[in-house]
Amino acid sequence: MGEQRAVLIESASSYYPDEPTQTWGPPGPVLGPGDALAPGYRVVTHLRRGGRLDVYDVWSEQRTCRCIAKTLRPERATDERAICWLRNEGVLLTQFAHPHLVRGYEIVRNDDPDRPVLITETLPGSTLSYLIAEHGTLEPLDVAVLGMQLCSVLTYLHRHNWVHLDVKPSNVVEAGGRAVLLDLSLVCRVGERSSAGTFDYLSPEQAAGERMTPAADVWGLGVTLYESLSGTTPWAEESHRQRSDGGSRYYPQRERPAAPVGTHRDLPAALSQLVDACLAPEPKDRPSIAEVSACLIDWSGLDPAAADPG
Repeated sequence: MGEQRAVLIESASSYYPDEPTQTWGPPGPVLGPGDALAPGYRVVTHLRRGGRLDVYDVWSEQRTCRCIAKTLRPERATDERAICWLRNEGVLLTQFAHPHLVRGYEIVRNDDPDRPVLITETLPGSTLSYLIAEHGTLEPLDVAVLGMQLCSVLTYLHRHNWVHLDVKPSNVVEAGGRAVLLDLSLVCRVGERSSAGTFDYLSPEQAAGERMTPAADVWGLGVTLYESLSGTTPWAEESHRQRSDGGSRYYPQRERPAAPVGTHRDLPAALSQLVDACLAPEPKDRPSIAEVSACLIDWSGLDPAAADPG
């Protein structure tokens, strides 16, 4: 698969430590090509099955184009918590509008009235995780532009009093030079407690289930930039080993600071220092999103607010 078809999907590595353990029965069937998922939407292909959700490439009769559809797995049709998460994501994506945030079109019902279907745009391009896997590392200037664009959309979310909590390369799409942030399924209000996230990108305060602030997204952005520049996450080997050992809740990011990104690669000092600062263990010690953006603009010499940013 040369160019990944970028879609709004649930990452297999996202997890919800505070979710009660429950058996949902055997896996339900996956719809096939031509099957009706919801009124006006027919399946082109099944893209992914996550722990809670199925994601489909669908044809929209109303729009006469392909879209992405995200819905609960059949056996989890009565999972009220998952239904609320999906509805919340749908409400936000259909209300928010930002050039670096995936567009939500509508929330519709399938044949089961309790199973909402979130319809979003499909994006031509590749996920950042795919680009890192293909190229190993990205050029510092490209990473700076990526960081500025993510700062823009995170500022937008924070001004609406939401924290994303799952900023990571698999939730970012490069679409013609434009970084687009996916997946608002884990968002919470600023000040609410949360422990949901993805192991390698989880801030120490998320791991502890503390009250969330924009600093948690600064951490996720920092790990994303770190991985883009180095080809790895700070605790990749250890966190993978921990998961394979049975999912023990040991969080290395709570025990010690990340190794400086410059230990992996020779990088401009200002850029490496900024990434390292984003990974300060204490939220109060991290730069704000505005400060991250200002540093990237200053280092790169590219001001997106200028008439001629080039």
